[in-house]
Amino acid sequence: MPDPGNLRPMSEFDPSQWVLVHDQLNDEEFEWWPARREHYERYAYRLGDGRVAWDGLLLDGWRPFP
Repeated sequence: MPDPGNLRPMSEFDPSQWVLVHDQLNDEEFEWWPARREHYERYAYRLGDGRVAWDGLLLDGWRPFP
């Protein structure tokens, strides 16, 4: 798992950018492709605690590519 201090909040996430996103359910990071933007914008559900439920994942932060 990445250092939580290095993750940016999902409230600052721009789905049109190529970044790394952390899925809390599987404790994995994956590459975010801008081609997913439309699906994300349509189906993402923002939880009250800053996380986002999307496509069976629980996104809790992101970071730019190193």
